[in-house]
Amino acid sequence: MLGHHLTSLLLSLGLATLTAIGPGLRAQAVAVPVANPGFEQPPIAAGAFATLAPPPGWTGYGPLNFGARTIGVLHPATTTLYTVPPPEGNQVGVVFLMDNPQQQLVFANSEAGLQQNLATVLQANRRYVLSVAVGNIGNDVGAPFLFGGFPGYRVELQAGGVPLATDLGSVLPPEAGFASVSLVVDVGPTHPQLGQPLRLRLGNRNAAPGIEVNFDDVRLTVQPIAIWTDLGQGLPGALGQPALSGTGTLLGGAPNALATTNLPPLGLGILVLGFATTPQPVFGGTLVPSPDLLVLQVADAGGASGFPFTLGATPPTGAMLVAQYWAVDGSLPGGFAVSNAVRALMP
Repeated sequence: MLGHHLTSLLLSLGLATLTAIGPGLRAQAVAVPVANPGFEQPPIAAGAFATLAPPPGWTGYGPLNFGARTIGVLHPATTTLYTVPPPEGNQVGVVFLMDNPQQQLVFANSEAGLQQNLATVLQANRRYVLSVAVGNIGNDVGAPFLFGGFPGYRVELQAGGVPLATDLGSVLPPEAGFASVSLVVDVGPTHPQLGQPLRLRLGNRNAAPGIEVNFDDVRLTVQPIAIWTDLGQGLPGALGQPALSGTGTLLGGAPNALATTNLPPLGLGILVLGFATTPQPVFGGTLVPSPDLLVLQVADAGGASGFPFTLGATPPTGAMLVAQYWAVDGSLPGGFAVSNAVRALMP
């Protein structure tokens, strides 16, 4: 009665998977330009270090003297410093912190590293993904330094100098090998750092025996995520107006959820899902979504109902998902109490 356009709906263990919303250009992740992301500049000879100046595009942070505490680049070919090639190109970034040349296993917990200010600012309704390869340098035959051990690392995304996400050692790269680190930051419609410039930080935490951390293949992407809006148009019942809220990014494969509260305990209801807003009077209330999907639900003993779902693919820019809950309520002439409608829009 609330609509005749039903689309296939898969329900498994309480998780609903909706088909992709409409045709069109998908809102894909876009690479944010990073200068010298593979530390291929300046180019140096195989087996060599260059640690008398920051790599082009990068600056240092923390106490550095370009001597025993320094940053730069390394070309590890022809050495046993790494048993595998760098993840990108031939060279890696260097953060070398030797606090006591006479006792190289001494560490001072005095962090330093590489950083880069990016020519972009933090935007609303976006997902940022920073990925970095972290290297645990091994020993080389005849080398004057004891590279064994690992002093810990920092991988951080900042906006306006304030950390948005930080990894302080979630993985331990193998000796003479690399491990991938990934940070994901979802920024909603409001954030105190909106409009502030982004910065990358890659640090040697100098927190354990080991004097060097290497970095490579630095990548940052940005992708639009859903904007959730309350559209109103509810109709109170005997217990007041049902309240509907939505959360999630609408990115393909990512978790989302619709939750309704203030329902008659154990009462029946219909969650109406649509791909457009087509307000029309129904049963004394206003049906806001186009009725493309109808889901029969039963509230729990606390008067709440949930609907977790994923999308098989990221919707195109401009696509929307609109939802509204209609709860059976015999106290009303039309027989339904109606929640506010919510809309998720891909920017």
